[in-house]
Formats: sequence, structure tokens, C-alpha cells
Amino acid sequence: MDRAERRIGRRLAIAAILLLGLAAAVWAVLPDGRAARIERHARCYDPAALPQVDTLADGRKAVRLRVLLWNVEGLPWPIRSGREPKLAAIADWIAARRKAGAGPDILILHKAFTPAASRIAAVAGYGNIFPGPALDDKRRLPAATPPAGYLDAARWWKGEGIGKWLDGGLYVATDLPVIDQARDAFDADNCAGYDCLSNKGGLALRVAVPGAPEALALFNTHRNSREPAQVGLARAEASHLLQTDENDTLLAAFGDDGAMIAAGDFNNYRAGDKTGRFAADPAFRLAAKGPGFAARAAPMTDPRAWTDAYDLLGFRGSDALRVEPLAVATLFDGNNGPVLSDHPAQYAIFRLSWRGDAPAAPVLVPTCTI
Repeated sequence: MDRAERRIGRRLAIAAILLLGLAAAVWAVLPDGRAARIERHARCYDPAALPQVDTLADGRKAVRLRVLLWNVEGLPWPIRSGREPKLAAIADWIAARRKAGAGPDILILHKAFTPAASRIAAVAGYGNIFPGPALDDKRRLPAATPPAGYLDAARWWKGEGIGKWLDGGLYVATDLPVIDQARDAFDADNCAGYDCLSNKGGLALRVAVPGAPEALALFNTHRNSREPAQVGLARAEASHLLQTDENDTLLAAFGDDGAMIAAGDFNNYRAGDKTGRFAADPAFRLAAKGPGFAARAAPMTDPRAWTDAYDLLGFRGSDALRVEPLAVATLFDGNNGPVLSDHPAQYAIFRLSWRGDAPAAPVLVPTCTI
């Protein structure tokens, strides 16, 4: 080896050491993906704190459920900074609504990656706070098979293949008795771009509805983004399809034939939304905007539903439990309240109804005693 080759070798070694040192320094200041996580399971429930059962003109029994869906932009530094005041304003508004008896019965959060974001559900005082996949969760159910060449095209400088830095950022909070729950992360390789840095997946709950003959399933997910992933759109959409398949596997394992309210990556008509379980189910509808604040039930293929609202809730009823959207409002979009996140909040009111002579399903959670 001549002198020039030795100089090149030393320079390469020094460059490698500097790169490793830089990587270690960056890793050291990255957010702790475990610090934000909150989980709370109520051991009992207070019937007086739940929605009251009414009798409709046709003799059916019914309850109204208020559902708030909010992607709260709880992203950590260095992706975002200075979010704490607006996240605190979100938490205080929900807590004030709850204190006044007009708060959401079901709170669904996305991108709650930081302590200031995850505390939103805690400040509101919900008895049950269920998070989605944790930072260290691995997929337990069968993974979807990626297309040929997909894994080989992963690029570490786009956040792919270097591990998870954040949990899934998902939460469902409610005072309704939770009688079953399941969550599962997406396969670690079935992601695209910077979305790979968070351990996204799906979260399913089954809650008891006062007096109803059947429980209600709740589903929350956050699948791969498009442009924010900073990879080609074809790769982002391929990931969306893979993760939709994995969501469908979770729903099938959990049992998805009954009544359900679902929220997730419904802010665009994406690849998975055109082919997945919800698209194939003729009973599944979107809680779309109608005149004023009225809601209308729209199929997944309804183009106006996708353009009228940034985020959407979907639902399906069953033979035993009818689900109908009554009202939908977009809040904190600059018109109805100040902008507090890069996504406005979606507030929907659903009516659940059932035959007046149908026996109530047993609630496998005890009532609270004073």
C-alpha cells in the first residue's frame, strides 16, 4: 500500500468515526418514545356518568354518543417545537366541556407522541385511556407480504430500517365500560419513509352501551402518510395497502361483524381505503357532512365526503344495534375556534338504537359503589 492509499484509508476511517459520532449525538437528543405513554383501565363504572337511554317514537330505545376525533400534532423536537401551549389549550377545552356535561363520550387521538399530547386524555378525566402500539411492540398477527423489491428499496436516510423512535401515537378514551381490547403494530418493514420512525398500528376496543343488546366496537389506526413520508408516492401507497391488510387482520381476529365506529387515516381517499375491509363492506358508511351541522351516511366512494372534511369517522350497524350519524362539525379550523393543530377536530354525534323489547347485554364490569 503506497502513501496515498494510506492517506485515503485514514481519511475514510476518520470520516466513519465522525459519522458514527454524529449519529450517536443525534440519537442522544431524540425524544424518549416511552415517556409520553399513558394507560388507564377503570375497575368499575358509574351508570350516572354515561349517556342516558331514551325511548323513540317507534318504541325503540336509543342513546346518543358524542365522538371527538383529533389529530393533535403532538410531534416532538426536532420535527416540531413549541407545541406545548396549543396542546394544553386542547386539553383544557376538552376538560371544560366534560366538566360542563357536554364533553365527548369517546375521545380518539392521533399523533399523541409527546407527554403534552398524551396528557390530553388524562386532563379530561376519562376512566379508560387505551393507547395503541407501544414503542417496543412487535407485530403478533400475520404480516402482509410486500411486493417484490419493496424491502430492497428501503433507505436508511429516509428513516427506513433504523428502528422505532416513537410509539404509535394512538389513544381512545371513554367512560363507557371496556369489555375487550386488542392492539397490534404494523410489521416493522411494511412502512415507508419517515413514518417508519413511529410504531404505528391499530387499536380496537369493545365497549358496553347502557341498556343495549350488543356491545359497540371502536377502532383507531394511523396508516402511512403520502407526501410527509418523503418517499415516492408509489412506495407510500404500497405501504398504505400493506398496513390496510394488517388492520383487516386485526379486525378479523378481534371480531368485526357487529356495530362499530372507526377512525383512522380517512383524510384522503388512499390506496387502502379503496380496497380494504371497510371498502368491501356494504354496511360500512362514512359520517359525512350534510346541510349545516347535519350528518349524512355516505359510502366510501363518495367524493364529497372526502373533500368536505379533513378527517372522517366511519361506522356500521348490525341487526341488533343500529348506528346513525346525526351531526358532524369541524372545530378549531380558524372559523369555528382558533387553529390548534395541523388537523382540525371532527366532532360527531351518533345515535345508537335497538328494539325496545331486546334484553340488555351483560356488562362485565362492576358498577362503582360509594
